[in-house]
Amino acid sequence: MASAWEQVSGNTIEIENFEFFRSVTTTDLAGFFDIGFWTGKLLQLAHQYPTLWHAMTALACVHHDFVTDRTPSTVARVGDTPNVRFALVQFNKSIQSLRRLLSRPTLTRLDKVVALSTCLLFTCMASLQGRQWQAFVHINSGLKMFHHWDLGVRNRERLDHDREIDLLLVAFTQLDTQARPYLPNQRSDFQWTDSRITLSSTKEPFRSLLDAYLTLEVHFNSLMRLMMSKEFANPARVAENLVKKQKCVDDFEQWDVRLSGFVSTADPLATDDRALDLLYVRRIFAHVFLTLDFTKGELCHDDFFEDYKRMLNLATKLLDDLNSTPQASKNTSHPNFCLSTTVAEPLFLIATRCREPTVRRNALRLLQQYPRREGICEGMVAAKIAETMIDIEETGCHGGQADSCTTGQWVCAVHRVAIVNFVLAAERQIKIQIQTVEDLMLGRAERVLVTSYW
Repeated sequence: MASAWEQVSGNTIEIENFEFFRSVTTTDLAGFFDIGFWTGKLLQLAHQYPTLWHAMTALACVHHDFVTDRTPSTVARVGDTPNVRFALVQFNKSIQSLRRLLSRPTLTRLDKVVALSTCLLFTCMASLQGRQWQAFVHINSGLKMFHHWDLGVRNRERLDHDREIDLLLVAFTQLDTQARPYLPNQRSDFQWTDSRITLSSTKEPFRSLLDAYLTLEVHFNSLMRLMMSKEFANPARVAENLVKKQKCVDDFEQWDVRLSGFVSTADPLATDDRALDLLYVRRIFAHVFLTLDFTKGELCHDDFFEDYKRMLNLATKLLDDLNSTPQASKNTSHPNFCLSTTVAEPLFLIATRCREPTVRRNALRLLQQYPRREGICEGMVAAKIAETMIDIEETGCHGGQADSCTTGQWVCAVHRVAIVNFVLAAERQIKIQIQTVEDLMLGRAERVLVTSYW
């Protein structure tokens, strides 16, 4: 019988890249909630499943380019390198093996974990190259597999190995949430799955921080689906939408109670402070969207000044912690990658929607000082968009258009940016369409920012 090593038949270059994946890439995939999945079990499974082995070596090639490239974070990188070409060969081998795996008459639970993990590795590979459309395709494929296998139905009577599914489900749920702002402007023939995760109805305290993390991300995903749906802006659906929004409010309030119950009784060794800080950032982030009063227009964001300050402080603490680890790059100005959503989204929200100049510019400074790609969210692009929006708003209020100013603290109501649309213009390139309240009032065309992913 062939050994596990013979089954994957790794040549020298493959083995070198697998070692890079093991020693470097796994840390960026694991995050704060890893249970030895990325850093242990999957590495072992790679010697049994060629699709996983080749996906890991492919991602390692691309990741190696990402961490060693000396192109400034403000300039787009060259996309074609020897490493990228080798990665493409490995990617094709992984795809072929994955097809053979999925064509089996029956799949074990382990087979499904491997298939979903491989899909995530493909997503990371596309994201690291700035190929958002490819990343969307892989995310969508993974979501469809999850729901086809009924793995999105979570109940209370779960076994320990279900934590691996929970970890994968967190990742796919976050990626689904990240992708949704792009979907309205994508090709009409691209059918995104709208199947939902079904959580346990229990009100008991969480059993772990991972349990709390999954529940929080599913609740936030549900909120984003509601707020970004066409029905949410339909005046005829106000009553129905209020009922749905109240359900979101109830879900988050129950989450607060369950987390408090867990923290009050948990062993201090089971509560990683960084993991808790991340949960608190995500909870405040959700709170802002949950309680926005749209009747105030863009002025509604002024109500969350204290929340923005808290998020900024927590994000600063998380970045300090991340950059003090032994694995952290000594050059903090070089872009970093992680699979999970951490600080890029909250910092972008603060920089673009908090109009108090000190807080918003501190958020922008952190985006620029610590360039990051989190999932498919790129902090470098976020910084460019935020800088453009700040300039538009400040020029409007303090420049030649100051005579048209109206009420509003820090930035007046009419000069605030009201609409930001994201359109994938070309491979590795994004077009951002920006309109202020005044632009909409006067029927002016949107301002357009075109930039490339790093």
